[in-house]
Amino acid sequence: MKPFFFLLLLAQFVSLSVNAEGWKKHTVMEKGRNSTAVAADYDGDGDMDVITSYPGTIALFLAPDWTEVPLYRFPNMRGTCIHSETLDIDGDGDMDWAGSEAHTGPFWLENPGDGSGAWTKRQIDNDIRGIHCVLKADVDNDGKEDLIINNFEPKGPLADSVAWFRIPKNVKKAETWDRFVFADGDARGGSHYFGFGDIDGDGWGEIAIGAKGAPFEDGNWYAYWKNPGKEGVEGAWEKTIISENQLAATNIKPGDLNGDGKVDYLASRGHSQGVLWFEAPDWKPHEIDPEMKSPHSLVCADLDGDGDLDGATCGYESEKVSWYENDGKGNFTIHVIGEGQQSYDLRALDMDGDGDLDLLNAGRATANVAWYENPQ
Repeated sequence: MKPFFFLLLLAQFVSLSVNAEGWKKHTVMEKGRNSTAVAADYDGDGDMDVITSYPGTIALFLAPDWTEVPLYRFPNMRGTCIHSETLDIDGDGDMDWAGSEAHTGPFWLENPGDGSGAWTKRQIDNDIRGIHCVLKADVDNDGKEDLIINNFEPKGPLADSVAWFRIPKNVKKAETWDRFVFADGDARGGSHYFGFGDIDGDGWGEIAIGAKGAPFEDGNWYAYWKNPGKEGVEGAWEKTIISENQLAATNIKPGDLNGDGKVDYLASRGHSQGVLWFEAPDWKPHEIDPEMKSPHSLVCADLDGDGDLDGATCGYESEKVSWYENDGKGNFTIHVIGEGQQSYDLRALDMDGDGDLDLLNAGRATANVAWYENPQ
């Protein structure tokens, strides 16, 4: 082969794997439609592995070759998880998994720690259904992570409600976890994803939610519930509306986006279009990317290592992955880092151990899980 044609072919190959922004796409799996993916070193070898769910199966994919290890088979072979988290539930030093189908109770899988598929399934709760989000956070400030879980449907024992769950002392023998309902029937409208962070500076984290609306009534809003803190996190939480008439709101994440010392919110309208942020304390809206269609996933993190918080999303209708570079004052530059890719769940974490944050994406109807290597 002549050198010119060899270099031409090589350039074409590189263009398929590295985009103009320098972010390189790595495919973990292409086995079917999926809604959530999490990563951790599950087998203790130092590499970041991935757990995801495709129809009928929850599976672990072991790095670096992404060898599949099935962890759980759903009785209904079309079953798949709507959302998930990874945390050390039993306190043994390895990372376990928690999640749920949309219409069944949440459960967790105990990691045996050896990379095998012998993960034990245990229930978290039997009553909460219509689940869309599972988020880990230390709600009660005891130094241990809890889970926040919603019922986004107007039916069932915990209709239109959101609860947080404390890991019981003997979690391997407990029938269910300790449940505390903080939004009792006042999260109507198809509640979606949560954001957790201290908004008022009292040291206790508030819980924010977006609600998508149709086909549910009373949605299209963003709100947060104030953590009562020392008065008793198990008691009443006060709801504050951040913004209404936000068509098909889904994601909302806290962070100081303009460097003024106040905690703002980054948000997306994941079932319509647009990424925006709300400026504290009056929650003035600022559009970032009004053209992005169905930005159902959202990240708020320092992606370029300059000390301020950036954003990222993937619109499943736009089929485009973008990150939003913050100048530190709340002005954002759009960078497109991937095309032909859908998303339902996007995470920022260091996948390759080089010290910067990469993006892990659950690909929805593009039927893949992929991670994007940060060139920083």
